[in-house]
Amino acid sequence: MKDRLLLQPAAGFSMVEFLMVAVILGIGLLGLTALTTTAMRSYGGSRTRDAAMGLSSSVLDRLSLDGRISAQMRSTGGTISTTALVANAVDGTVNTFADPATTFTTFDLQGLPNQTTPVFSVNWVRRATKGIASSAASLSAASEVVVNIQWSEAITNPTTHVSTTQPHYISTSRFIRY
Repeated sequence: MKDRLLLQPAAGFSMVEFLMVAVILGIGLLGLTALTTTAMRSYGGSRTRDAAMGLSSSVLDRLSLDGRISAQMRSTGGTISTTALVANAVDGTVNTFADPATTFTTFDLQGLPNQTTPVFSVNWVRRATKGIASSAASLSAASEVVVNIQWSEAITNPTTHVSTTQPHYISTSRFIRY
C-alpha cells in the first residue's frame, strides 16, 4: 500500500507551471493591447477621411446641381442668377464654399455646417474651359470643378511622445456643365 501511494502522480499544478502560464498570458495580453490601440488610432483617421470624402461629394453634387440650373437657364435664353456659383465663378480663382442654408464656411466631423467646433474647411476652383469650337457650343460650357477639403489632425511621435498638428487635404473633381 505504501508503494502504491508513492507511484500516484501529484494532483494540481506546481507553482512554476502556474507562473509560466501567467507570463505567457501576460505577453499575449500586452500584444493584444498594442494591436487594439493601433487599430483605434487607425479607425479615427479613417473616419475623418471618410467624412471628408462624403463632404467633398456633397459639395460637388451641390455645385453640379447649380451648374445644371445655370445651363438650363442659358439654353432657354433666361437670365443666369447672380447667385449661380459655377456659372459666375472666375476660372482658376479659389472660392470658399458656404452652406447655402446657413452660409457657414466650416463643417464638423459629420460634415454638417458648424462654426463653433469646425473640423473641415472647403474651397473649390473652376478650371478654364478648353477647346470650345463654336459659339453654339459655348451655350453649354463645361469645366472641371475641383473641391478641396482641409482639416488638421494631431499626430503624436511614438518615440518622443510630442504631439504636433499636421494639415491634411483631399481634392476631388468633376466636369460640370454650366
